[in-house]
Amino acid sequence: MKAEDTRPKVNRVGSTAQRLAEKPYEKRVCRIECYPSCVQPGESFVGLSVEEWVDFIDEVGVEVQVVDGEINRGTPRFHSKMIPPHANVDNDRLPKFLELAHQQGILILSYYPVIYTKPLKPIHPEWLMQFLDDGRRETENLGWFCFNSPYRDWLPEYLIEWLDNLDLDGFYFDDTNYGSHEERPFYPSCCCEYCEKLFWEDTGREIPRKVDFDSLDFRHFINWRYEKMKDFMHHLFRRIRSKYPDVILDMNSYIRPTADWTDGHPLNPFHLEDVGGYFFVETFRSLREPNFTGKVLRATGTPFGLFRNVTQSLQGFGGAPYPEMFSPAIAGLAAIANGGAPCGNPFDGPTILHKDTVKSVFSEFKKRVDYIKGDTVKYVALHYSQQNRDFRPSEIPKNTGQTYFHEIGQKDAYGAYEILNRSHLLFDFILDERLNYETLSQYRLLFLSNSACLSDEQCEAIRDFVDVGGTLIATHETSLLDELGRERGKFALSDVFGVEYRGLRGGTNDHGIIYVPHDAELSRDFGYLVCFYGQESAVSVLPSTEINVLCTRSCLEGERLLKDFDPRMDYDSSEPAITMNRFGKGTAIYICGDVGGAYMNNPYPPLKQLIANLVQRKTPPIQFEMPEAIEVTAAHRGTNELMIHLLNNPTPLLPWRIANREKHDAEMTTFLSLREVNPIHNIRVHFNNVAVKAARLPLQEINLEVSENAAATVVVPAVNLHEVLLVEYQD
Repeated sequence: MKAEDTRPKVNRVGSTAQRLAEKPYEKRVCRIECYPSCVQPGESFVGLSVEEWVDFIDEVGVEVQVVDGEINRGTPRFHSKMIPPHANVDNDRLPKFLELAHQQGILILSYYPVIYTKPLKPIHPEWLMQFLDDGRRETENLGWFCFNSPYRDWLPEYLIEWLDNLDLDGFYFDDTNYGSHEERPFYPSCCCEYCEKLFWEDTGREIPRKVDFDSLDFRHFINWRYEKMKDFMHHLFRRIRSKYPDVILDMNSYIRPTADWTDGHPLNPFHLEDVGGYFFVETFRSLREPNFTGKVLRATGTPFGLFRNVTQSLQGFGGAPYPEMFSPAIAGLAAIANGGAPCGNPFDGPTILHKDTVKSVFSEFKKRVDYIKGDTVKYVALHYSQQNRDFRPSEIPKNTGQTYFHEIGQKDAYGAYEILNRSHLLFDFILDERLNYETLSQYRLLFLSNSACLSDEQCEAIRDFVDVGGTLIATHETSLLDELGRERGKFALSDVFGVEYRGLRGGTNDHGIIYVPHDAELSRDFGYLVCFYGQESAVSVLPSTEINVLCTRSCLEGERLLKDFDPRMDYDSSEPAITMNRFGKGTAIYICGDVGGAYMNNPYPPLKQLIANLVQRKTPPIQFEMPEAIEVTAAHRGTNELMIHLLNNPTPLLPWRIANREKHDAEMTTFLSLREVNPIHNIRVHFNNVAVKAARLPLQEINLEVSENAAATVVVPAVNLHEVLLVEYQD
């Protein structure tokens, strides 16, 4: 006998399942988070009516809108049995908006701040988080609840009640950090009685009550917090989906280059795909950041969206009333090129004044909806590490609030990303959890940009990868520390590198460094020397090792090192700086300098060209002749078909440090929005050891000629903003 449905009767238009059958969430690439006056509770409003607003968003092409189903961090807009509702709940226009939007096939998600349920504070104060002592004065907990407390089970029941009472398609979860959530930097958490008990049960350790990176217990606590964060989100998603299996659950992840341990988000996969969930990530710095963040999110395996806030502002007004389309388009196209969906509010609206821009941008996104997914072409794996973010000594100032929180962390990894990206070398990020032989074996080359913190197991996987024929490029202090940042005193991968560690040269201060090429190819391409400004290690070649020294270090010291340079002088110290060692069937290239960090200090073109030269000694599957402005990704779209994204993004590289928030906002949206994007012509794409049968530009419905020389070559006539190149090949 079928159980009686006791849920409240809600005026539902169709169902989420029907809307997703018509167009899945992943293919809804026109998403906004927007809270117009007409959709707020109350008797009066300004601007468009509910009916006019729905007509407007339908006309501009919105496929998903995020609204606020709660007011003031947690107060419901329906007659809840768990929390007193908003005072104007009976005059709320939200149900009418849901009805009309669903009639147009638009999905509606409600914003919800996961840890922040303000009206619950007087009811269950014992569930609130307790913050760690980080040296600042204590702050009031405004309603941030610990997800190891009974709040863990209360919240999914509360959100199920939302779905019982409102015709929502899902939730858009914000405030997903592990601590306070007002005025950054947030206070880290939590050491409440529930966490204390669980930490003891799980680890046999006393819970830390203050930030102390000198304590091994504290470092274990940091990793424990990540596991509890993942466990809570999985629990929340599973519980809601047990009653509403088609509900969309999209979580704000803080996996971005400025984040640190205090947010409680691991820089490892959340595995939300296992519980039917999604990620979105907010990107703030510049239009170079969406591509970086998209690559990181792709590495997690969870379906994702890239959120971008206002991309062009006018001081005194917020968002520009008539914004150009280039910046919001490039932000969204970077998401698509990396396998995700655009989302957010890059228009500061939208409003009637943004109408033409929004329609134009959304129309570009919709043209590309069939060219998002795909398994990336495996060439270079670039390590991006939670272990290094949290425990490497160079990151501790950021982790303890001694530097501005909008600075990027791991500038060495970001610099390596910039080098590879602007050299048009295909690469994926590889996270700690997937730094294993099974994953590495899919790639031709592994790049460890100052990956100091590596476990013994990870080192063994790297050793096996090189031994069977892989190529490794490693820099500076790679493998000098274990996964918790404890010093080994030597490289764990010394046998692979063919060199042993002698110590830091020049201490921890950045300084001028000169390399003298000895390799014939490097001498031909770079002349007498290669310079950069950064940090370096000193090494010596292991005895009985047949190693090729590609560059040595110059003996020139002091300021303005090349003021009186004369090639007839003796300026070569003979000390190894770049070495190439045969290990088993593979090759390990070791670079003493932190070249990734140095590139972020000063993006000097010869340094980029040097690293690109070393990488390409392992022949790329695809090579490109085109200006730096083009960003490229490549993936297998289907059987014997390659999909190549060519994104025209001339945005300049920003410094890794931004001094203050006011400057950050002004630079990003006022001064660095793109005024124009000039077309790039005659891009040559070469396919090495790939039997190309046909090539076409589907967005223009143009078939391209394939020429056969040393490698199959296709010429793309022009890239204005973005092109997709589809290539059919045979095995």
